[in-house]
Amino acid sequence: MLLLSRLIGHKLTALVILLGLGIGLLIVPLLTGHLGANPLEKLLHQSGQIAIWLLVAVLALTPLRVLFSKSPLVAALNRHRRWIGVAACIYGVLHFACHVLYEGDPAAILKSFSKPFIWFGLAGLTLLIVLALTSNNWSMRKLGGRTWKRLHRLAYVAAALLLWHQTIAGKGHWHDSRWLIFPLIALELARVLKPRLFPKSPASSPQKV
Repeated sequence: MLLLSRLIGHKLTALVILLGLGIGLLIVPLLTGHLGANPLEKLLHQSGQIAIWLLVAVLALTPLRVLFSKSPLVAALNRHRRWIGVAACIYGVLHFACHVLYEGDPAAILKSFSKPFIWFGLAGLTLLIVLALTSNNWSMRKLGGRTWKRLHRLAYVAAALLLWHQTIAGKGHWHDSRWLIFPLIALELARVLKPRLFPKSPASSPQKV
């Protein structure tokens, strides 16, 4: 387990997995002609799916860290929180680029803005871009730790917007969204309830001198 944790916690592992998602699900199918009858529509769907799954994954890491505080595997995964968040933003931008290409011309793009799910997606993506641009030590120092943390709690708002964007984007999309929404809610509830149901014994708390 220790060896696996070290492997997962390595930056190169995270880089390979995050790039591998794009290569395996977008680039290889594109180059080999396995994107079906409408490749652009498939790329649009796949890039959006990768973005939202990565965003939910990064949000799930916090409750997992609280629930399994002694797990080296969870600790190793938590080292990649920033990278996963930035990758979610990059795939989100790619998703938006695919949308622009899919619509094809300025008139069609403007017409697409009449649909509410587009606005939910744009609002969520804008927040993701702000968070990605400030996911670095320089921004943390400039903003201060407390302000930086408050700013990055907007990830939950971005997730709510983007999950709703996904849910109302088309028929049957709720079937995808529910596999993200319910587990995330369950993890967050468990995180909140754990200290109440299993309070730390006084013996385990650090003694004040």
